[in-house]
Formats: sequence, C-alpha cells, structure tokens
Amino acid sequence: MIPALAKVLEAQQFLSRNEVEAAAAVLGPAALKYPKDPNVLSLYSIILFRQRKYPQALHYAQRSVAVAPTDTNYHANLGLVQMANGKPEAAIASYKKALELDPENSEAMLSLANNALDNNDATLAIGYCERVLRRRMDAQFCPTYIAALAGMGRIDEALEFARRAASEFPDESFILTGRSSTYNYSWTASVREAAEAHFTFGRSLLASKPAADFRFSGSLDRNRPLRVGLLSADLRAHSVSYFIEPYLEHYDRDRIQLFAYSTTRHHDKVSARLKPHFKAWHDCGDLIDIEMCRIIEKDGIDILIDLGGLTHNNSATVFAYRPAPVQATYCGYPNTTGLPTIDWRLVDARTDPTPDAPESVSARAAGEPDFDQRCAERLMRLAPCFLCYRPPADAPPPKRDPAWPHLTFGSFNANKKIVPPLLDLWCELMRRVPDSRFILKTFEFKDTAPRERIFQAFEKGGINRSRIEILGPAITVGEHLAMYSRVDMAMDTMPYNGTTTTCEALWMGVPVITGVGATHAGRVGVSLLSVIGLPELIASTPAGTVDLAVALAADPARLAAYRAGLREKMAASPLCDAKAFSAGFTAALRAMWNDYVDRESSRTR
Repeated sequence: MIPALAKVLEAQQFLSRNEVEAAAAVLGPAALKYPKDPNVLSLYSIILFRQRKYPQALHYAQRSVAVAPTDTNYHANLGLVQMANGKPEAAIASYKKALELDPENSEAMLSLANNALDNNDATLAIGYCERVLRRRMDAQFCPTYIAALAGMGRIDEALEFARRAASEFPDESFILTGRSSTYNYSWTASVREAAEAHFTFGRSLLASKPAADFRFSGSLDRNRPLRVGLLSADLRAHSVSYFIEPYLEHYDRDRIQLFAYSTTRHHDKVSARLKPHFKAWHDCGDLIDIEMCRIIEKDGIDILIDLGGLTHNNSATVFAYRPAPVQATYCGYPNTTGLPTIDWRLVDARTDPTPDAPESVSARAAGEPDFDQRCAERLMRLAPCFLCYRPPADAPPPKRDPAWPHLTFGSFNANKKIVPPLLDLWCELMRRVPDSRFILKTFEFKDTAPRERIFQAFEKGGINRSRIEILGPAITVGEHLAMYSRVDMAMDTMPYNGTTTTCEALWMGVPVITGVGATHAGRVGVSLLSVIGLPELIASTPAGTVDLAVALAADPARLAAYRAGLREKMAASPLCDAKAFSAGFTAALRAMWNDYVDRESSRTR
C-alpha cells in the first residue's frame, strides 16, 4: 500500500471513532512528509477543522485545491473551512466551483441551500433542495427543504412533506424538529396531532443520543444562592434579548448567580452589553453538545434554562443529557419541546390557561388535550405576563399624526406567519375599507418570490396590488421602527401571533388587532394586549379581527388617541415593569428549586 494512503486510512479510522487527537497525531507528520498529496492535505484540514483550528484548516484546504484543482470534493471541503473562518463569499464561490465540476455534489448543494436559507432566500434554497429531492429522498436535505417551504409561506406543503420525511426517516431528529415547528403555523392541524409530533421528537432524541452520565453534586439547601444557566443562540441582537435583558438588569445577585452558555458565533454589541450581567459567560458556538454538558456540570448549575426550544440551531440534545438537576424552557419557542428531561415551561395563564379554565375544559370536551396535557414539561405560570419588554434605546418617538390620507394597515411579521387563510381575512378587511392601504415588511421580502406570493393572494381576493406595499428589512432598529409612522393599525398574524413585532408596534403608538387562538402561539397577543389594558383590541375569533379593525378604521378620534397615548400606557404597564418581573421570575426559579428539593428529600428517605 502507498505510504501516504496508509496514513489517510489510519487517520480515517480514528475519526470514525471520534478520536480526533489520535487522527491529528497520525496525519500532522504525514502532511509535512507528503506536501503534495491532496488526500493527506484535505483530510488534515478536516481534522484541524474538528479541532477548531480554523486558520490552519484553511491553509491545508487551500493547498489541497491548489494541488488538485479539478477535484470537486476538495472545493466543497474548502467551502466548509472558509465559512468557519468567516469568509462566506469565498465559501459560496468554492461550493459553486464544486458544483461546476460535479453538478451532483450533494455536500456543495446542501451547503448552498443552507446558506441561502440563512440569508432569507428561500426560493434559492428550495431550488437546490429540489435538484436532489426530485430524484431521491435524502435525510440531510429534508430539514432544509421543510424550513424553506415554510419560509415561503407554503405551510401546508411544508407540513405534508415533513410528515412524509418523518415517515421515511423516523429516527432523524432534525426532520422531526422541522415537522414539529411547522405545526405552529398550520390552520388545519389538530392540537393533538401537533402535540404528538413534539412528543415523538422528544422520545426519538432521548433514544438516539449517545450514552453519558452527568451528576449533580451541589447542596440541596433551599436558601443558598441558586446557580442558574441560560443556554441560547440568541444572546445577541435578537428578539430574545429584548425579553431577557430586563431580568438581567434587575435580578437579585444575592439570591441568583447567572451563567451564560452562548451557542452563537456571531457576537455583537448586544452580546457585549449582556455579558457583564453574568457571573460567567461561556462561548459555546464551536462546542459539541457533550462538551457543553461537561462545562455546565463543572459550573454546578442548579437550574438550566433553554431560550430556544425547537428553533434553528437549538440545543435540545444538551437538555436530553440533563447536565443540570432542574431544567426549564422559556420565551424563544411557542410550544412544548417534547423532551421529558425538561421539567418546566414558563408561560402565563392567558397564553396557557389552567386545567379548570373554560378554554381547557372546552379543549377536553372537543377531544383535544388541554394546555397542560399537550406539554412534556410542567407549566410554571408567571403573573401577570410571562414576558417583560425592554424597548430599544434608539426607538424614535411615535408620530402623533395619522398616516392618512389613506388609512394604512400593517404587518411586519415573518412571511411564514402570513398563511393563505390569514390573507383571505386581510382581503376581506381591505374590501370593507375600500380606500385603505396595507404595508408588509420582513426579512424574507428581500426575495421576489415571497413578495409575488403576497401580491397574487391580494389580487385573487379582489385587491389591486397598487394598494399593497411590501418592504424588505431596514438597516437599523431605529429605521425599522420609524416605518410604523406610516401605519395606522397593525394586524396580528394567526395562528402564530407576533411577539416582538406586537410590542414594537405598540411602542410606536400603533394599535394591534389580535384574535384568540387555541394554542400558546395563538394567544401571545391576548397576553400582551391584556397586560397593557387593551382588551378591546382582542377578537374572540379570527373573523372577528376584521370586524374590530373595520370599526376602529371608522373611528379616527380613537385611532388618534391610541397614537398619542399608547407608548405611555405601555411604559406604565406590567409589560415594562422590569423590577416586578424580575422578582416574579426569581420567585418562579425558587419554586422550581424547592419542588426539586422536596422530591429528592422524599426519594432519599
């Protein structure tokens, strides 16, 4: 056997057993001894990548391409390493070169699809996925395709494909995650079906994770300071930070010690602002799940809180390992995680009514699970609202004059929340307010296809596209919020309400019309509007939102009053009372801990 090939095969054996250091010990010397062997150079770049030595990995990946410029796999590998080195444009060029050399190269195709999805170009992502999926079902492409279809607002198609993919690949957790999260946007799926999809994901993840044992060695003292970890990919300029920062600013340092486990590679000014609020901050973006668990175990965390749920780049596997004795999920995802290893989910009594509430009684009578039964976690209901909003410091003042001469409705929610039944309602609204206009704005509208989908839906409903304006993202938060000066009334999305978008509209003096949904995702608007004292903007049914909006459109004096006083009303409400929220959140943490102590004490008697 050729000596260089023997070294490659030996290193590959070590890598197959996840023995990265042993593989490096074999191939490091080989890379020096065989500087023109592309197999050695490329594999060594992969090993260095696995060791998170990204600049060195880039060096060897570039050398492999220089030695063998017509090999598609070396170009694809170079793209992976360039992306890790923060060179996305170069990475895309490398992936495209790989496809030029081999139009069927799956690695390059998938990387380009995922990159397109990350850049809110669902059309391009769908195109790359379908080049493979039209020929064969591929488990790696399925999650990206599900997310891209959903991003286009094609929720029924996304859910149908997700069901098919989950049937074909029942043990693929990423597919099960995509299926679960897509249910949140569906008008037609039952609550029971959505809950079972989440439970199936949780069971599958627990069954498939590698064996590991993490032990808690801390004291069961009820009164000592609690060591609380926040694990999130969104401790940065992200909606989650708007709702977690009020707690960080006001929590009692004598009772709580906070630890951050940030899984993003994209730290920014917000990350820098949040960092001083923690006793320790761990950058975990390059760590695998088991490595994060070891850090959490070493920190002696009492309560580990997930801020992402089943969103993109989630850390569900970390929680499946249970590195902390008490685990909870909060804020970032509007449904159960399905994981039995997450003990608590923090909500409120409006988003998730209690078992004896009329909504829960009605759900059970209809053969659906109530709000507690549809969750793998126990529900911890915060009062009066599960959220506390920190308005952006650079928010411009609300415009005091109406946006007329044409009354203008608006929705700045994500494209995937704007589903066909909702567009049908908005068409009815526009027909009943004949001179009105509608502005839509979101990241996805950089892409022409989602914009055209919206235009065509309105035209199908008899609304000329000249009455519709569709905007892409603004450069800054201040510029984004300033766009509300052109909106008289915001329409919430259903069945998946806005959260940050609702708070932003209200802060800018724009009333928001919402409806009462059957799930947490469809009741966040109820919680937000109730807690700031605006129950008159809540309709009992989706169709009722049109009636409320038409009545408000006919009352310019009332609209003007909202525009003049909403910010002050919101600022004085519990939604913006950071000190009270912080005290309530800490009390909830204490209740979780005391419950754990009680159970452990009973178990050891």
